[in-house]
Amino acid sequence: MSMIFLACDRGNVLFEENQNFEDNTWSFDDPKTFSYHSKDSITPVKLYINLRTTTDFPYRNIYMFLHSNYSNGYSNIDTLQFFLADAEGNWLGDNSGTIVENRALVSKGVFRDTGTYSFTLEQAMRNDSLTEILDVGVRIERLGID
Repeated sequence: MSMIFLACDRGNVLFEENQNFEDNTWSFDDPKTFSYHSKDSITPVKLYINLRTTTDFPYRNIYMFLHSNYSNGYSNIDTLQFFLADAEGNWLGDNSGTIVENRALVSKGVFRDTGTYSFTLEQAMRNDSLTEILDVGVRIERLGID
């Protein structure tokens, strides 16, 4: 599943959490888990993945596994491809000095049940450890009119 980069309105943010990596290295055995408690089963939302790297990150993209666990007991795993640079090597995210911030839309929908939802991200690249990754996170916001 490919992701789309979009700008967002901070006033609509329901949840956002980012977790950093020791020594700016994301190891395959260091998944990051985020928990969101939904009190609303009506309002449409957007789910984003945040990723901050340095400009020394050696790849144009990154693959991740997204493990989603819903409040009703349902769970699933998605493989995501996160594009970071174009074919010429130009960073696609917001570049500030040596830091590149990316946000990718993963899905739109409604949390049909109230309760706690958890999302776990793990890197799914061929390298056991990816260097130059600062942090990864999840952002949930109300679906506004685009």
